[in-house]
Amino acid sequence: MQGSAKIDGHLRSRCGAQMNEHDVGPPELLASLAGNDGALWADSAPALPSSADGNRPAPPPQGERTADVVLVGAGYSGLACARKLLAQGLDVLVLEGRDRVGGRCWNQGLPPRYGKYVVEGGAAFIRPTQDRMYALAKEFGIGTYPAYDNGKMVYYAKGKATPYSGPLPPAHPATLIEVQNAITNLDNMAKKVPRSKPWTAPDAASWDAQTAQDWVNANIMAQDARDLIALAIRSVFSAEPSAISLLYALFYIHSAGGLDHLLETQTGAQKDRIQDGSQSIAIAMGKDLGSRILFNATVRRVDQTADSITVSGDGFSVTAQHAIIAMSPWPAGRLHYTPLNDDSTPLSGLMQTRLQMMRRRPMGTIWKVHCVYPTPFWRAAGLNGQVTSDAFLPRVTFDDTPNGDGAPGVMMGIIDGQLARDALMMARDERRANVIKAFTAYFGRDAANPVAYLETNWQAGDFSDCGRVGIAPPGVLTTYTSALSAPIGRLHWAGTETALIWSGYMEGAVRSGERVVNEVSMAMTTV
Repeated sequence: MQGSAKIDGHLRSRCGAQMNEHDVGPPELLASLAGNDGALWADSAPALPSSADGNRPAPPPQGERTADVVLVGAGYSGLACARKLLAQGLDVLVLEGRDRVGGRCWNQGLPPRYGKYVVEGGAAFIRPTQDRMYALAKEFGIGTYPAYDNGKMVYYAKGKATPYSGPLPPAHPATLIEVQNAITNLDNMAKKVPRSKPWTAPDAASWDAQTAQDWVNANIMAQDARDLIALAIRSVFSAEPSAISLLYALFYIHSAGGLDHLLETQTGAQKDRIQDGSQSIAIAMGKDLGSRILFNATVRRVDQTADSITVSGDGFSVTAQHAIIAMSPWPAGRLHYTPLNDDSTPLSGLMQTRLQMMRRRPMGTIWKVHCVYPTPFWRAAGLNGQVTSDAFLPRVTFDDTPNGDGAPGVMMGIIDGQLARDALMMARDERRANVIKAFTAYFGRDAANPVAYLETNWQAGDFSDCGRVGIAPPGVLTTYTSALSAPIGRLHWAGTETALIWSGYMEGAVRSGERVVNEVSMAMTTV
């Protein structure tokens, strides 16, 4: 483990939902920040596309359409799936409820004085073994570069900020031994969880009957060690360890290849960043699809018959041979599906089971905050910007400075779990003050006066609902088993939650799209 400060790194490697309360600069900037819809400048910056080619928002679609395959969702899973189906010669339409592509990946433009530079409001990182994302970057000529990792980390505990180097923070030796033992034990347990069928693990029933916090409490004695492991779990899922099934946590760890892979920077999930932000690849994929993506197309219903399937919203419908829902389980569970109450078809029972599962897979809760400074001053002080803390709202931070000449310094903080819900109860100015207070405690007086403050509220969205991934509370995996990804007649399910490798990441999203392409292709050739 590259140190518990690396706990914060994974926080940026996932995305969230639609953001409605966004980036805010200091008062002197506000007059120039308002967009044409009344939102502040991050909502209308050129880096935030409102369609696949970055044009202004298209009106909601109207009328009836047909296609071979209709997809719901233009995040990475939907885009990857649609491109491959199109390459096979199929007629494809993608319905996207937002006015942009990318789903839980969203670039936010910095103040106009900094030109083209962006920060990611959602997912940000990739690493080796995430082969699909590197291949897409290469295909579109989009560069990658190492995340900044030079210098010391900061461990903030009991009111004191302590810079340190090494694999673990400067805690009591007994605490560090317990932390490392816990990581080793979790990794060993995770290897026993089959990625394709986690509910068949030898201890699945026991592990799915307890939370991750239950395991921490039973197996770690020192409170400081418990707190560090709980922080690691919270940072990965944007949820409290008490809300997550231990079995699900172990599946997720195995999906990534180990807990270190989730937490580290140099060799972990936070190793590399994508030039011009993680959404840039999605934008390029969207351009390939062009007018086949219909924006502001909020889907309400999915109606399946023996001969076709129709996806519809207010004033529009698309009838196809197959439909793919490329969304997280929780928001997908808000759609109305038929057949649902028809005892003459097994599809009804399958759909009822699927709905029960989706409505039991909530998202974590997360804010992503950025403070913009003229320079990354912490680097000159020998710090890499990575913090692990026991206090304040953002308890993990990361250097989010864009790559390029003239870029400002950007410090990113993550507020997640219960702290994110606490932040919902604050006015924006109070959140801003709390974030700046934290950064000042971590990095000194130079952090007290940012030239701009940005916040991304993933709780405000309609299509992803709060967090980076749909978590599984106790009992879900062993009760609903294969319902997460099993097709139901002409209806198929994509999304990073359904991936077996790098579930919860951009890589997992792309892989899930590939899986569904194979499902649909096989179904269409056997009709």
